[in-house]
Amino acid sequence: METKYLSEKIIDKSFGEKKASLIPSKNTNTEIISKIINDGSALLEAIAVSDGDEYQPKLLISDGLGYLIDEAYHLKGHCYVAISPDYYPYKPYVFDPRISYGLPSTSKVFDKVLAEVKKFTDLEHEYQILISAAILLSYVQERFDTLPYIYLLGDNESGKSHTLRLIAELAYRPLYGVSIPAADLFTYLGSNDYTPTIIEDEIQGIEKDTEKAKVWKAGYKRGAKVPRIINDNRAIRYHNVFCLKLAAGEKLITLKGLAERFIVIQMIEGWPEKDHYDDEDLERFMDIRRDLLLWRCNMLLDPKLTYGFDLDWLRGRMRELYLPLLTVIRDTTYYQVLEDFVREKVEERKEARRNSLEGFLTKIVATLIEEKASYEIPFIDIWVRIKQELDVEEHPSKPDRLETEAYGVLSKQKTGRRLREVLGSRIRRERVEGRPSVIHVFDPKKLERAVRRYRVTDVTDLCRVLAIENSSKSLENPREKA
Repeated sequence: METKYLSEKIIDKSFGEKKASLIPSKNTNTEIISKIINDGSALLEAIAVSDGDEYQPKLLISDGLGYLIDEAYHLKGHCYVAISPDYYPYKPYVFDPRISYGLPSTSKVFDKVLAEVKKFTDLEHEYQILISAAILLSYVQERFDTLPYIYLLGDNESGKSHTLRLIAELAYRPLYGVSIPAADLFTYLGSNDYTPTIIEDEIQGIEKDTEKAKVWKAGYKRGAKVPRIINDNRAIRYHNVFCLKLAAGEKLITLKGLAERFIVIQMIEGWPEKDHYDDEDLERFMDIRRDLLLWRCNMLLDPKLTYGFDLDWLRGRMRELYLPLLTVIRDTTYYQVLEDFVREKVEERKEARRNSLEGFLTKIVATLIEEKASYEIPFIDIWVRIKQELDVEEHPSKPDRLETEAYGVLSKQKTGRRLREVLGSRIRRERVEGRPSVIHVFDPKKLERAVRRYRVTDVTDLCRVLAIENSSKSLENPREKA
């Protein structure tokens, strides 16, 4: 087989010379699928070359400027060889060693992916760009500290499984299945030293699967590991679960801590240009996957991929969800479309917080504190103000409950608990005019954070006072500043 070189840098690193200087030994072979080696200066990817009706495993060896295809790679006494395509659950990346493939630009490969997403989905343009960005992200996800999850939500025949199939055809080394058992997830993630992609259809019901839920809840953050008992001796193995995950289902996920990790795409039955996949499509997908793998070789080793790119208006959970997607397509003509879309989502999230029960209670408390010029508010005053604002009264037989249109059933117990959890209030019990009374004592610093978090904008005088008081507290106690 003739080796193809695309850059002098590869020749300078003498990949071929290293092979000649060491004699391969079956005892020292390390089978890999993907591995960054040589202090991050080279990338090895398991590929295949066609040999009649079968595929032969080879290594695609890249330094970010070019590549070569070879049987093995030798470094510091180790001999790396590619795992056979028979041992991974997706189609191999097929190369013809007689052809010199170029390293595609981000714009070129993104345009190809987006063209397929447009052809096979009937979605808003912004969501088509987002899905295409997620496919590219799957190829460089190791470069990010957090990753989003994508959730296709829809009824039967809404196109969610059809779309998920397209993503599975193009994404980086996916495990794709329906209601994937937790054991299969652990086996796949535990057998890899790279970052693959998990794609799961019909994920509803994950709330009942504790083991699988652990993988999904923890796996959005780099370095996340989940313990699992692997034999009768109760031996524990820690599985690396960090990777990009995409799913589809008929119901929203209600599991606390997991639902907020998802970017939800509402799927409604539509009329895509093409609603099935034939051999011609699958052949074209193979070519695009090859381009995507070469793009990975080009970008994964490039320090400029993430360097110097941040957005000061994107913070917290929204930053974790969307910054990786924006980063991978910042050099394309579609970047601004996605940025404008993300800005809208940020504003929607702020508005949702403002209109949430927590935001409503923050506004009530802030207004009472401003009126009374005190941080000690009797709970009965808060309860009365809630009734006034919502224009509701207690039922005669249930004086501790309110039936509200906006927030459902509100009880005194639930309201008091949310005041403590969200606003950090402390409880003091005392007798007022001979009757027991509950006083909520609020901390100015915690209250200021809540006012800002829930965008309570019509108590500006209180915000100014809180800022002054917190500043004074920090001056009085320098250690608090540190």
